[in-house]
Amino acid sequence: MLARPGARAPGDDKEKDIDHDGPAPPASAGPSRGRRRGTPLSEQEELARLRAAGDAAPTSPGSTPSDPSTPQQPVPAGAAPGRRAHGRRRAAAPGAEPETGPGVPVASAAAAEPAPAPAPAAATVPAPASPAPPPEKPAPAPERSEPAPEAPAPAPAAPDAQRRALSPLSPFRPELQGLRAVAILMVVCYHIWFGRVSGGVDIFLLISAFLLTGSFARKLETGRPLQVPSYWIHAFKRLLPPSALVILATLAGIFFLLPQTRWSGLLTEALAAGTSWENWLLALQSVDYYAADHSTASPFQHFWSLSIQGQVFLLWPLLFALAALAAKILRARPRTVMLVLFAAITIASFAWSVHLTATDQTFAYFDTRTRLWEFSLGSVIALVLPSIEQRLRYRQADGAQGFAALRAAAGWIGLALILSAGWVIDVEGAFPGYVALWPLLAAALVIIAGPTGTRWGADRLLSSRPLQWLGDISYALYLVHWPLLVFTLVATGTGHAGPLLGTGLVTASILLAWLVTIAVDRPIRTSRRLRERWWRGALVVLTSLTLIIGPSVGWARVLDQQQERFAAQAAPADNPGARVLAEGYVAAGDPDAPVVPALGARTSDWASDEMTGWCDEEPGMDIGGLAHLDCAHLVAPEEPTRRVVAVGNSHTDQWMAALIPIAQRQDWDLVIVRRPACFFTSAQDNPAADCDAWLGQAEAFIARHDPDAVLIQSTFTTRDGTQEVIREGTEAQVSRWTEGGATVLGIRDNPRFATSHEECELSTKAESCSFEHVAATTPDPTAGWEESHPGYAAIDMNDVICPEGRCPSIIGNVYVYLDDNHITATYARSAAPQLEDRLLQAFDRSAARRADTAPGEAS
Repeated sequence: MLARPGARAPGDDKEKDIDHDGPAPPASAGPSRGRRRGTPLSEQEELARLRAAGDAAPTSPGSTPSDPSTPQQPVPAGAAPGRRAHGRRRAAAPGAEPETGPGVPVASAAAAEPAPAPAPAAATVPAPASPAPPPEKPAPAPERSEPAPEAPAPAPAAPDAQRRALSPLSPFRPELQGLRAVAILMVVCYHIWFGRVSGGVDIFLLISAFLLTGSFARKLETGRPLQVPSYWIHAFKRLLPPSALVILATLAGIFFLLPQTRWSGLLTEALAAGTSWENWLLALQSVDYYAADHSTASPFQHFWSLSIQGQVFLLWPLLFALAALAAKILRARPRTVMLVLFAAITIASFAWSVHLTATDQTFAYFDTRTRLWEFSLGSVIALVLPSIEQRLRYRQADGAQGFAALRAAAGWIGLALILSAGWVIDVEGAFPGYVALWPLLAAALVIIAGPTGTRWGADRLLSSRPLQWLGDISYALYLVHWPLLVFTLVATGTGHAGPLLGTGLVTASILLAWLVTIAVDRPIRTSRRLRERWWRGALVVLTSLTLIIGPSVGWARVLDQQQERFAAQAAPADNPGARVLAEGYVAAGDPDAPVVPALGARTSDWASDEMTGWCDEEPGMDIGGLAHLDCAHLVAPEEPTRRVVAVGNSHTDQWMAALIPIAQRQDWDLVIVRRPACFFTSAQDNPAADCDAWLGQAEAFIARHDPDAVLIQSTFTTRDGTQEVIREGTEAQVSRWTEGGATVLGIRDNPRFATSHEECELSTKAESCSFEHVAATTPDPTAGWEESHPGYAAIDMNDVICPEGRCPSIIGNVYVYLDDNHITATYARSAAPQLEDRLLQAFDRSAARRADTAPGEAS
């Protein structure tokens, strides 16, 4: 419904009070009762309100009321009461809406209190010079008098003069909304065309914390309750409904466009995206954010930043509550306590970000801890900016026109640095370390420059209508552009978008974002009914979570039941796997039986999922002081015939599906000591995983438990299929343990590939997908160590994985690979008979060579 001329639209007053957390009008500003909501003030009432309020409105997140002695900006003569400067719109700035993310609704006072009580007038505005009339009688408008000849009335102010009257301390910050529009355009264009990091997401994080901190800082300093639960309800009431809609639409796209082999993993990501832990899931999966082919990326991948923000929006209000408690105990100013707290977070998180980015950039990119400083930097700016703006106020009052030009230049410099960040600096492999300072400090420069009051300042561009409109839909635009890109690339069979396709994607994304905004986001944001009762907002949050969790969990359960049904129905004769390679095998199964693992469950068919008996829970497993170990006591017979310790990473881990039944048949005591991406050698590639510390503790564990045999990965294959190498320090490790009396079983690495079997199957039939690799056609390079190191035995299973030198996708009606370098637990289990024979032969060869070598004659 449109408001009549001169009136605010329904809910506009409340939305302004909530979103900007501005001061309550003084008592003399007009009647407090008897006026129907939405009725416009008369011209006399509006003039009285303006004169009573003066220039006391807070001007930025966290700013404090003006001191009465501070020079005030006069209301330009001839200006209509309440009229805003040209180009400004109510609630246009990010602070006007609790929106928070890469385009996400930024948290503000609206999120903190759905229906705030007016702050005491003394805490927000200068007291009026004369007593206020009774509330039911509005203050009369002062009579106009003719100006004396020696004091002529000032001429009506020009539009830019009105802008200067508001600058730099206007409670509205439309340039922040425009800055958000620039950031989302950078994110979308860089994703679609350039495949680089733009820094736009980092700017969103800074702006959201800047606005959030200002709202809570004002509450702490005025003694108003923080209302943390109300903030959480309001914030997630705004965030979740658009997310739920996009996640549901993305699930539909997955069903129709993506292969069933990807469904299981993507359903987990849908759940993670909707519940704010997608960033940790991607970090644990070692997802390459810089991968050039976006068609194979997850359509939920962009939720990593929204997940971090969701975590911060839960944490930050608790930090404000902690600051309030500390300020009370220490009898310190709340702003000082908050400044110390967020400065400490900034320093600690930035140091961790620089360290982890240098050692494990893939994990660091998604780690919440490496991103906290980007939020806390925005909080620090919000806390110190009022002091900066107070100085700018005095400068402007003194008529320093040149200073306004300097601020305008600073705004342009900041904007230029933002736009150039993705091109000038080499962000790949360097984000989010010290390189992230570039876009963040540039954004800080734009924020500090603020409204300049000039016609040529960057704020003039950022406050333009097109950028304001784009800022309004920026949250929805961030949500929709990535899945639209992924699905389009899959449908067209391309790895990246060209100029024409990319232009269409940008246009379609903006159109969809506008529809999501007007259909979901705006109605929820402007709904008075949702603000009136807290439980209504909570119901919106619960409904949104139900729409996300219900389909994701339900669909995943259907896939699990399908896998269980296949497993129950599948007979060894129908899915023999590696058994078809045995000499004399005769096929006797159903030729039409489905391939296992079932579609949708293949990528999660890990041997580690079947492991039990973790060492810290097992009696007799002494791991005291060995914090880096990931240890499992898999088989523990009462009277073991051998004690075997398998040590290494996932390429050792994958054979546990075969080793567990072997150990059970042979009465072996079987323990695995593992750590992803670490090798049982002195040469490590992943310092961030603490591989050196893990290696030392693994050796200490082995020495402590004195096993009969140690099983390791002896070689390392490359993805291009042309090399197989022995890592530095491997032979020295073998020598050390064989000399100590243990048998070392060196299992050869399986072939790795640049392209997964699944990608091949997407373009052709699975039966025709097979690859070559040097490790499948050449002898084991460590076989000669059996002569030089009695006690060492080489085990080569690559002829079982790649028979006759070719590595097929399916053997014996079983998928061999679950990705581009790991075999499925189902296939490993089917290869247990071959592995058992080779292990027993290896023990025999090792024992024979030890017997043949007299003490002291071993080389």
